[in-house]
Amino acid sequence: MNKEGYYEPEFGEAIKTESQIERFYEHGYRNCGAAYLRFILMAFVCFWNFGFPEPTAIVSTLSGFAAPCFYILSGYFILPKDDASGLEKTKRKMKRSFLCFAFMFVIYLLINILVCIIHHIPAAVSLRSVFNFLVLNLWPLSVGSNIWFIQAMLMAYVAIFIAFKLKLMRFYKVILVVSLIVMLLSGEFAGIIHLDRIGYQCIPGNWFTRAIPYILLGKFLREKEDRFLRTAAWKYIAVWLAGAVLSLAELFILGKTGLLVYKGHLIGYGIMAFAACGLAISNPLGSESPVTAFLTRFDPRLPNVIYMLMDPIFYMIILASGSSHLGIATRFGGLAAYAISMLLALLLKNTRLIKMINS
Repeated sequence: MNKEGYYEPEFGEAIKTESQIERFYEHGYRNCGAAYLRFILMAFVCFWNFGFPEPTAIVSTLSGFAAPCFYILSGYFILPKDDASGLEKTKRKMKRSFLCFAFMFVIYLLINILVCIIHHIPAAVSLRSVFNFLVLNLWPLSVGSNIWFIQAMLMAYVAIFIAFKLKLMRFYKVILVVSLIVMLLSGEFAGIIHLDRIGYQCIPGNWFTRAIPYILLGKFLREKEDRFLRTAAWKYIAVWLAGAVLSLAELFILGKTGLLVYKGHLIGYGIMAFAACGLAISNPLGSESPVTAFLTRFDPRLPNVIYMLMDPIFYMIILASGSSHLGIATRFGGLAAYAISMLLALLLKNTRLIKMINS
């Protein structure tokens, strides 16, 4: 116990059992491994959305594992074994996701109005685009495609909240398997099953084809955490590398056969995400390196703010660059947006707006 009466692991103490880590969380400690993983993942989100300035495009290609990681971590921490606790945490998560979504919606709406005015683009909204936005989480405007992540998170937690109320969460493993199959068939395998017969070449990640399966996968990881805690770090690293190789192989094979219709998700990405989350969660006390020690000083919810700011800042850089500097802005604007959004997140972390969004 520390002086405030909380359980405090001693330096060097190994947390290797389910009871130890549950006591660790119950006494108010946050998982340091997951905390700095969130910050590291934001760099990969940047590379995935805006590319990385290297000629092979391998870094940006493999960065697709970052979004599933966030969903897995969310499910792990929000959906413990106790249904009553899970229901309460899901309600709080719904509120936070709604505030994040509303904030991003307003910001992106203003940016798109500005883009339409500058480029004299007429605004038109169809019933199909409304359906795509509300059901498939497809943003209908030219700027703001990354809003799907928060929207999918919000809708997934609404669905999970309803499942809690209807006592359906005991069947979560069935839902997990079904949603994983739908994710594969509607995404990377859409060209194989000819999904275009229903009017869609593929169905990009949304609340059911991305958020729910990975959130529930996080719940599964929580239920089996004692096994993951005992797994050596090198095994997670080996699995992550295997997932990276599989991702590149999937892209190569599907591309060569002409069946590559969607690159937003791959089986390899899922394996990479699972391995990265397993490694972070199995190391709840974090490491002693200066970088991770620095990152764990900050609120682990700050990556939410970085995510919300990064796209608007990138497109403002593109708009300000003009045609003469567009190539440079496109190539390096993502890294600049990432650096600026991280700096702003640190500067704004104690403001009322950020506290309300992250409440």
